[in-house]
Amino acid sequence: MHTLSAEVRLAQARARLQKSRRWATGLLLLACTLFVAATLYAGRYPALAYLKAFSEAAMVGALADWFAVTALFRRPLGLPIPHTAILPRNQERIADELGWFIENNFIQDKPIAVRIYQAEPSSKFLNWLGCDAARTQWLPWLAKQIPTVLQTAKPEQTARFAAMLLSQQYSGEKIGQTLSDGLKLLKAQGLHHTLFDGLLRRLRRWLQNPDTRELLEQNLREWAAKIESDAPSTWEKFKSALKTSLVERVDDWAAAKALDWADGYLATATADADNALRRQFDAQYDLLAERLQNSSQWHRRLDAAKAQLAESPALRQKLADFWTGVQSWAAADVEKSDSLCAAQLEKLFDHILAQAREYPQFMRRADVRLSLLVRDFVLRYKEKAAHFVAEKVKSWDSALMVEKLELSLGKDLQYIRINGTLVGGLVGLVIYTVSQWLA
Repeated sequence: MHTLSAEVRLAQARARLQKSRRWATGLLLLACTLFVAATLYAGRYPALAYLKAFSEAAMVGALADWFAVTALFRRPLGLPIPHTAILPRNQERIADELGWFIENNFIQDKPIAVRIYQAEPSSKFLNWLGCDAARTQWLPWLAKQIPTVLQTAKPEQTARFAAMLLSQQYSGEKIGQTLSDGLKLLKAQGLHHTLFDGLLRRLRRWLQNPDTRELLEQNLREWAAKIESDAPSTWEKFKSALKTSLVERVDDWAAAKALDWADGYLATATADADNALRRQFDAQYDLLAERLQNSSQWHRRLDAAKAQLAESPALRQKLADFWTGVQSWAAADVEKSDSLCAAQLEKLFDHILAQAREYPQFMRRADVRLSLLVRDFVLRYKEKAAHFVAEKVKSWDSALMVEKLELSLGKDLQYIRINGTLVGGLVGLVIYTVSQWLA
């Protein structure tokens, strides 16, 4: 893995190229120096003829390889020699060949799919889910992304989509089964009690409101008056034993006490997990889910109401308001220390781990499906990837392309010059030696 910046790596590549160039050029200059010295003193020292042969062949090899290496990238000495500056002149053809080579030799669907399967991504994912770092670091972060995800869907768009989905995709039976599944899912997660507690708290706040109490007390007094007229034999006997003013006070007191009793009962139901009202709510909740799931009468009613509901502006507004409320609730919830979103994510993590331990074959099937998805993805897009590479290379400035290739390959190509100098010199020495023996 590269950890250095692009500028540093570029500077290092240029330094390596310059160093190898100096070595190759230095050997050429050394061969020239040896050739001149051997030529000047060969008459005085006959053995220098062997050095002359070596240096002469070394110069030829060095120059030939310099020409070959230089011709790849540019014209040697700027001369318009045929078949030089090979890379910049054939940039488009090289780009197409490079794209084809990558497509057919690197982006291969089956080997990539096999590597994905052998990597066992499901096991790695489960190990990540089970480690403490995922719970302490990533889980809060994931929870805080939920509002962001919800915000991507605008309330008006969500309402239109839900209405369209309701109208086109759902029959009365399917609507009922979907609602039933939703109710069962809420109960499986314990959220139906959260809903029940929320309803009780809202009802208590409504009962405790002074305006509400005054209205309900008035209704209770009217109800008592109705009892007086409907059942005189019972109520009138009670009233006859009391004065009228006292009766009115008793009516007010009874109404207040009735409301206080109702509020106290709701408070008890909120605190008591085994309250009769809560049990009745659970029973009615289950009954509603069962009827939505199986009742053909409910299905017919839902189907009859579907079209009207889908076109209802009021329904769309309610859906938009509901989605806005969900977004606001999620944004506020994730900031709490006892966030429900974070708790549900943790439950989801635990559920996945439990299911994986109980059904290990499922995780292997998940690996198979993931590898097949990758295979199909590669088959679909490998040609586009190759085309992208080719177009990218074609779009490079020729000088930029030459620089990139020379910095990548230039150091190794300079060793060709070095080897050409040494090998050429040795070959020349061998040829001269053999010629002397044959003479």
